[in-house]
Amino acid sequence: MFRLKEKILFLVLTICFLALIGPSSAFCKQDDEKILMREITQYIQNNMPWPAESVRIEFLSGLPKIQKAKGEMKLHIESRPREEHIGDTSFNVRIFINDIFFKEVPVRVRIEVLQEFVVSLKSIPRDSILSENDVTLRKKWVKHIPMNALSSLDEALGKNIVVTVRPNTQIVRSMIKEVMPVKKGKMVQVILDNGAMKMMMSGIAEEDGAEDTLVKVRNLSSNKVIYARVVGQAKVQVDY
Repeated sequence: MFRLKEKILFLVLTICFLALIGPSSAFCKQDDEKILMREITQYIQNNMPWPAESVRIEFLSGLPKIQKAKGEMKLHIESRPREEHIGDTSFNVRIFINDIFFKEVPVRVRIEVLQEFVVSLKSIPRDSILSENDVTLRKKWVKHIPMNALSSLDEALGKNIVVTVRPNTQIVRSMIKEVMPVKKGKMVQVILDNGAMKMMMSGIAEEDGAEDTLVKVRNLSSNKVIYARVVGQAKVQVDY
């Protein structure tokens, strides 16, 4: 009976003590971390250019403990100038209690984005014209997006690859170039068209030319150099 009274008294004293000091520091810290993580995650999602389902956020260091104070707590989050919301970065969190500044803490995070990249399906010899049998799109998590990365098949298909690549190689802009329908030193068909009359003759291209660009062509008959517009494979047209 005596031991039961001691246990009851101890329990009452413990409850009174907890009521006086408030929640334990462990619980406070856990609540603080949840608040910070939630608010920072929401801030990033509201400001990033990426879809929410394509982003994962990792907090790089232990979140700072916010000492509990009586009153309403508000957080004001600030990012670095020209923040791109990808890679390792940090945010300043300003804490206000009852609209009065309390403290400022830095929070470091890592933002990774799931992006699609063009990769080779097989070995591709140099100077090949890329087709759907050569390349595909694959997704991977990245901390930065290379400036010369290709993210759609349209950017690669029909292009000339200038290097030999192995299977599962990422294709970047520096590896490809536009196919030139007119190549320097090669024979071309020259079309003379003034609307009422259309003539054709042969010439030699003096320079490479992409579709719808003007190139210099040497007339084989007169040996004169003229300017003509590229209209197809080994075809140029002189418009009057």
